[in-house]
Amino acid sequence: MHFLLSLALAAAVQPATAMLACDRIVADKQIFDFSPLRGPHSVVTTLHTPPTEQNVTYTLDLCGPLKRKGDVPKGEECPNGSWACAIKRLRAADGTTSITQVIPLAGNLADQGGGSLDHKATRLKTADSHADAQQEGVRLVLQGGRYPLDGAVKDRQNQRVIVELLCDKEREGTEGEWLVGEYEGSSYTGSVNETLKKNGFSTREDHPGERQLTREGEDPALVFGGYEIHDADGTFGTLRLTWYTKYACESIADGRRDHWGFFTWFVILVFLGTASYLIFGSWLNYNRYGATGWDALPHSDTIRDAPSMLSDWIRRLINTLQGSGSRGGYSAV
Repeated sequence: MHFLLSLALAAAVQPATAMLACDRIVADKQIFDFSPLRGPHSVVTTLHTPPTEQNVTYTLDLCGPLKRKGDVPKGEECPNGSWACAIKRLRAADGTTSITQVIPLAGNLADQGGGSLDHKATRLKTADSHADAQQEGVRLVLQGGRYPLDGAVKDRQNQRVIVELLCDKEREGTEGEWLVGEYEGSSYTGSVNETLKKNGFSTREDHPGERQLTREGEDPALVFGGYEIHDADGTFGTLRLTWYTKYACESIADGRRDHWGFFTWFVILVFLGTASYLIFGSWLNYNRYGATGWDALPHSDTIRDAPSMLSDWIRRLINTLQGSGSRGGYSAV
C-alpha cells in the first residue's frame, strides 16, 4: 500500500519537477531543440570603478550543470548543480587581481541552500506582449540560484536567468564567443581589459555601466542584457541574456508540435484514478476488516487470479485458432 502511494505521488509531481531537456523544450506546443548548443557559453563584462576595475564572467549551459576542468581553488568555483553562474574579478590599484564573488544564478541547488531549476518556457509568437509577438523564438526563465547559499535568509538574494533565444537563420549561436578560463583551471594575473586589448577585444557601447567585452569587428550571438537587483518581493537578482541562433527558428524545428498532450494527461489521469481507488480500498479494508497484504486490496481474489485467467484465455484462443484450421478431425480421402 505504501509503495502504491509513493508511486502515485511521484507520478503527480513529475510534470512540475521534470528536468529541463534542451533537445525538447516545449512552448505552446512548439518544440525547440537546442542540443547543438550544449556546453558552457559565456559573456564577459567590464565595469570601471576607479580606482578599481571589475570584470564579470557570466556562464550558462542550457543542457546541464556546469562542469569544471582543472584544479580551481576552493571558493573560486561555481557550486555543483549550477546551470548558470557569475564570477566577479576585481583589479586593485596596485595591479593585483582577485575573485571577489561567485554567484550561482540558476540550477538545482536545493541541497546546498538554494532552490530548484523550475524552468519556464514561453513561445514569443503567442506571448501576451505585442513586442514579443513580433519576434520568433522562446523565452526561458531558469531559477534556483541564491547568493550566498548559506547564512541568514534575510541576507540572501534569490537569483534567476532570463534568456531570450531569437530566430536568426544565419547564426549558429556560437559566433563571437568568449572562451572562459574558469573551467580550465586558469586565472588572470593582470588586468583583464589590458589582456583583451592586446588580443583585439573591445566593449559594446549599447549598454550603460557594465558593458560586454567583444572581439573587434564581431557581433556576438550571445548578448548581455544586464544584471539587476529587484526589491519588490525581497531581494532578487536577474541576469538577462539575448541569444541569436537558427535553432530558435520554428522552421528549423521542422514545425514539430506536441500532439501527445491529451493522450499523456489521459494516461496520467487513468493511472492516478486507479491508484487512488486501490489505495482508498486498501485503507478501507484494513480499517474495517483488519486485512493486510494482498487481502487488503479491493477485489484481491480477482487480482490474484488474473494471471491464471489470462493464461486460460490465451490457451483457449490458441486452441480455437488451431481448430479452425483443421477439417473437423477428418482427413482428406
